[in-house]
Amino acid sequence: MFRQNPNLIQTPLTPISTSRTPLFLLHDGGGTIFSYYCLSDLHRPVYGLFNPCYSSKSTFEGGIPEMAKTYLRYIIDTLYGDDQCNGKVSAAKGGNPKEGERDLILGGWSLGGMVSVELSRQILDFNTGEAAKAQAAGKPKENARKLNVLGIVMIDSMNPNQQHFPQDAKIASPNATTMQWGPHTKPETKEAVLRCFHEARRMLSFWEMPTWPRLEEQEALSERETGGPPPVVLLKAKENVPLQEEQVKEGEVSRTDVQRKDATLGWGKYHEGMVRKVMEVEGNHFNLFTEEKRAEIVTRGVREGCELLEGLWKQRA
Repeated sequence: MFRQNPNLIQTPLTPISTSRTPLFLLHDGGGTIFSYYCLSDLHRPVYGLFNPCYSSKSTFEGGIPEMAKTYLRYIIDTLYGDDQCNGKVSAAKGGNPKEGERDLILGGWSLGGMVSVELSRQILDFNTGEAAKAQAAGKPKENARKLNVLGIVMIDSMNPNQQHFPQDAKIASPNATTMQWGPHTKPETKEAVLRCFHEARRMLSFWEMPTWPRLEEQEALSERETGGPPPVVLLKAKENVPLQEEQVKEGEVSRTDVQRKDATLGWGKYHEGMVRKVMEVEGNHFNLFTEEKRAEIVTRGVREGCELLEGLWKQRA
């Protein structure tokens, strides 16, 4: 895998790009960030967070919350670190003039978008804790460290809460989905990816999705924050994942397609109004990055999504 986590996927090429809000893309269910290297220039710093358990064969026993807690530490270290080498661009503050604040956009493909929701909620708690520490030290809470999540760019991430699945949902066995491997994929890579997929399904099965305080309940919120989850831009695949017919019963679909007919892939059932824009992209859940043409469509969607979220944040000022 990589030595640095997060890994700096795209270095800003111009001063304007450097000043744009950094994007942190969380890995998919397979634990890797290789697909994000298929994206063209997003005109901003882009980091990829891969699953540190990919090579170690360890697990997040605390599930999705523990995973998000780990990634929060990585992000804090990246945005507040002084080292501008080794994948850190601490000067990129997203244009925020307050010394203690850092702006960022979260997102990712599949599992990455789901974990971004948990991570956003933990960031809210981080901000509250930092404000309390500053106040206890007799310092203005405005000087405390604060992370502003401008929004989340989800790449075909569905609401995983089974209580929100359609009543007639029939989920096919994971074995019915044919994995697409490159011609030079090593056996140990296949083993690691499949292990991460299995572990992701385990963690999602007992994840209690976060609840959000109302604005009046959260003193650490600024006038630009709403109290609910950050706004989401959703890139949604148009097609269902093809399945092996001999292993599928009538009406069954891949787990990734359970919410395919829902305009927001089920997120409206989690928090109404969270998804601000949906962009349909060619292909199915698993082949969005396998061809240059499709990857370029995803690139445009991610780029436009980030710009839209930046615009929404500025409108709240």
